[in-house]
Amino acid sequence: MLGIGIDIGGTNTKLVVVNRSGKLLAQERFKTEAALGAASFIKRLGAAVDGLRRDYGRQLVSVGIGAAGDVDPERGVLRFAPNLGWRNVKLTAPLEKLTGLPCAMENDANMAAWGAYEIELKRKYDDVLTLTLGTGIGSGMVIDGKLYHGSSGSAGEAGHMKIIPDGRLCGCGGKGCLEAYCGSRAIMARARELIKNEAAFVKKFAAPDRQRFNTICLTNAAEAGNAAARAVWAETGRCLGMGLASLILVLNPGCVVLTGGVSRARKWFMPALRKALSGQQIKTPFARVQIKISDDADLGSHGAALFGLERALK
Repeated sequence: MLGIGIDIGGTNTKLVVVNRSGKLLAQERFKTEAALGAASFIKRLGAAVDGLRRDYGRQLVSVGIGAAGDVDPERGVLRFAPNLGWRNVKLTAPLEKLTGLPCAMENDANMAAWGAYEIELKRKYDDVLTLTLGTGIGSGMVIDGKLYHGSSGSAGEAGHMKIIPDGRLCGCGGKGCLEAYCGSRAIMARARELIKNEAAFVKKFAAPDRQRFNTICLTNAAEAGNAAARAVWAETGRCLGMGLASLILVLNPGCVVLTGGVSRARKWFMPALRKALSGQQIKTPFARVQIKISDDADLGSHGAALFGLERALK
């Protein structure tokens, strides 16, 4: 039995077909084009799913969807998706009508968490916290082997924990959020404060085929011994450690999985992160928790496929 996993992004929407063990059998993508409206998107998504059904037929038994934003998983409604500009969009019911397949939808960080639980960790831990480190910071929690939603389906907004009172302005409008210190935009904003000649910095440290002032450039600079770059990554690790320490104290997970583009700079932020954790007064949860970094860029889409199968085969 096979499942389809869908990752709805602001630019592209990705579809994968996987089996129960998570093996990838097919993938494709199309332009999301959110400005054309949700109805147009659902119609195109239905056509993409039907194309996969022509290839795999009755082996396909479910669809799982991950979407960035505020999701009502029970009703299959995308309540608010800032990167799409959509509010209160019903997704699962119309897609089920178009395709005849049962659909499950979750926040994209929840689907990444399920992917980490199933694929990265092989269900070795019953309690797993996953942080997605990118432009923003999302999180998902598997507790006692089940995704944790909270009372309204909104659990996991770790990026908007306040780690510094009245600190830096966050994209959400609040101040002092974890995302305002450890999201990639925030990291590069801090880098701009310390690096005076951005053009020269990019020329020296950016990848030859991508002359951009981004976290890859900043990581290359740290590798080359640039003091400003190393200072930025150390601050990132310290702030991420502050936020993670609070989450570990509350949730006491067996394992924490970090994923997303920012996690590629692990060499430069992990020492400060671990120092923040080791400095906690209550030692037990920090002595036992495992911290893993996943380089699997497809945890979200594969997790969505496996979660959809899990739901359909119950």
